[in-house]
Amino acid sequence: MIRRALIIAVAAVLAGSALIDTASATTSTSFPGCTASPQIATRPFAAGTVLHSPWVLGSPPANRSYKWSGVTSTAYPASTSAFSFGTSTRGTDTCVLDPTVQGSVDPNQTWEYYHSHYDAACVKVVGFDWLQVLRARCDSVEDGIRVEEGAPNSNVTRFNVSGAYLSNVRDDCMDDDDILGGQVRDSLWEGCNSGFAERPSTSAGTWTSPADETVTLDHVLIGMQETPHATKGYGEGPLFKWSASSNHLVIKCSLFKVDSLSIDGKKAMAIPAGTVVDDSACPRKPTTIVWLGGGAYPGTLVPGITVTSDPAVWTNAVASWKAAHGY
Repeated sequence: MIRRALIIAVAAVLAGSALIDTASATTSTSFPGCTASPQIATRPFAAGTVLHSPWVLGSPPANRSYKWSGVTSTAYPASTSAFSFGTSTRGTDTCVLDPTVQGSVDPNQTWEYYHSHYDAACVKVVGFDWLQVLRARCDSVEDGIRVEEGAPNSNVTRFNVSGAYLSNVRDDCMDDDDILGGQVRDSLWEGCNSGFAERPSTSAGTWTSPADETVTLDHVLIGMQETPHATKGYGEGPLFKWSASSNHLVIKCSLFKVDSLSIDGKKAMAIPAGTVVDDSACPRKPTTIVWLGGGAYPGTLVPGITVTSDPAVWTNAVASWKAAHGY
């Protein structure tokens, strides 16, 4: 079971960005609080509860915040996400607080195996207006956090993910294939097969996002992880699984670790064209890729991103984040 200490105000300051129950309009960075009116907070289970099966709330009432501190789910592998909200009727303004999932995956099994049999996430939220997932702890799952809006190309929902610690994720640490605008803040994703995915299925048809819609990564650490693949061998996918339909990307004060050439080739290693890097809040610690594959970084970069081959930059940042957040 994963242990979590209490997160306190001092820890948030040490992390370099306040971890608060707030987040954004499509292109801003402010969301309503999850514990203030009109939100109604509920605790489905008492602290100390261990859930062995997926918990599914098909039709959440509007303006609900679900508190999961002290509850652990061991419900992965499964074909349903460990925590699911809005899978029958999407909820309006749904907030998920402190979910913890300790999954179980075989390190020798392939990506294809888990994607075919257990295509599920740690937390899945289908929402309207906004949705938030705060302080999730997810280990050994297929996808980390999956956000949807219930209908292809509807452009009616935005998301805030904050304080998420994800590890040993065998597919996407963040699955945003519905192309919601929003933000990820103050998070550590320690082992991703692919980092952030915005690639709608071909069955969804033509996808267009509002011209001003963005996804912002603000003080986010994403580390890739090599795993077996049946057709492409042992390796890791892309840091950004992007497409022509994807949002405009904004990166602030973030750090990425990439170990080797992507199993999808050099082109997949590109930072999405048009990405804006804004490190005005961290001039001494600019956004950096820790590249451990030797030689120059193979992918196309954008202005403002630094590259280093020093693994200590990553390990030190991870240790600092964990200490600041009570892990």
